[in-house]
Amino acid sequence: MTRHLFRMISAAILIALTAVSFAQVAAAPAIFQLPAFQRVKLPNGLTLLLLEKHELPMVSIDLALRSGSVTDPQGKEGTASLTASLLRKGTTTRNSEQISAALDFIGMQYDARVDQDSTHISADFLKKDLDSALAILGDIVLHPTFPDDEVKKKVALQQDSIKSAKDNAGQVMQLYFMKFLYGDHPYGRSANGDERSLAAIRRDDIAGFYRENYTPANAVIAVSGDFDSAAMQSKITQAFGSWSGKAPAAKPVPALKPIPGKRVLLVDKPDATQTYFMIGNIGITETNPDRGPIDVVNTLFGGRFTSLFNEELRIKSGYSYGAYSYFDELKAPGPFIMYTFTKNATTEPAIDKSFEVLGRLHKDGFTPEELASAKTYINGSLPPEYETTPQLARTMTNLDLAGITREQFNQNLVKLQATTEADSKHLIETYFPNQDFVLVLIGKAGEIQKIAAKYAPTLATKKISDPGF
Repeated sequence: MTRHLFRMISAAILIALTAVSFAQVAAAPAIFQLPAFQRVKLPNGLTLLLLEKHELPMVSIDLALRSGSVTDPQGKEGTASLTASLLRKGTTTRNSEQISAALDFIGMQYDARVDQDSTHISADFLKKDLDSALAILGDIVLHPTFPDDEVKKKVALQQDSIKSAKDNAGQVMQLYFMKFLYGDHPYGRSANGDERSLAAIRRDDIAGFYRENYTPANAVIAVSGDFDSAAMQSKITQAFGSWSGKAPAAKPVPALKPIPGKRVLLVDKPDATQTYFMIGNIGITETNPDRGPIDVVNTLFGGRFTSLFNEELRIKSGYSYGAYSYFDELKAPGPFIMYTFTKNATTEPAIDKSFEVLGRLHKDGFTPEELASAKTYINGSLPPEYETTPQLARTMTNLDLAGITREQFNQNLVKLQATTEADSKHLIETYFPNQDFVLVLIGKAGEIQKIAAKYAPTLATKKISDPGF
């Protein structure tokens, strides 16, 4: 998702590229390729990825686990997220305040994030502070204590955060969509949990999750920046070499097929002045061999500012301030989503227009000139996405967790540039929904319920004030 949003924001800069002809494409810059990096397996099972980048005296580390929210215990969704966020709240040698002071002293940026399939602990710092930064990061990751008062405090904050997020429909829109699309499938559960699941989580759950999942055999560390690879391998071994533990048993995630028929959910938000809605279905995995060419087609459909979807919903009709589409590529097939919002009064024409645009995609497809424009756009937008040391570190861990080599990543970019009109027609029919879809709306039911009901044989409803999603 981030990749497509970045391209929309960058569209104003790259818009001149979208009108190039085939002759201009032939003279376009070389296809972007990810820089080479080294992969090492340490004796304790930890995978180490090293990419030297010497332009600035900076180093970035991304420590990733092959365990995300899908590994949360049933009924205690949010456990993985809480565990990651509580790592820095106390270790065997430092309390929370001391950890914060140590981070501030060297200006080290620290973050912990959990998605469906993985956990990421990241650190960014100056080269001169490498030894101090590794000592702090190693302490946080290897020796957390999860103080009970900090657990209770974090649970309460997370519960308040969910309630607050529901005041802004845009913040929770995808959570309702994912739950309605995936149901009881692990991808249907919020990575941060909900009001009920968080209330069931205790310190022992956090500590147990840590013991099982935070092991070197379950982890990848990527380092990007200004360093010597041999010296860095030695320092990482020193900092994390004592870490022990085998990988947990893999939790299988079923691969769902697109949902047949038409399904609609209306989430009632009585004070809403706008309707937020998503249309979509089950999409593709992060290793789908067509993901590059799919990116070309989706760029034209809803992936950039000058896309068909945004032009119709924002520029021509004025129904919305923005409309976009994306494939959320996960280990098992993730969703394809069309997303926008509109005033209550224009809910019906905005939804109708969205389905009209989807129908035009299947009827008309895209011309060779349009495909050439998308390829140039993508190739021009890629370098800024893989430019900084944090971006490169995260990219390396993502690829390794997915089992994608650098060579395969680069081959995908070459395949992307070779997308033909015939390819695009096949991709549209195969991966973009047409008659089968899921539609989720968040809005004022008193004004839009009859409208929502016209798009499917039956209408499911719930209140945004109800616990969960």
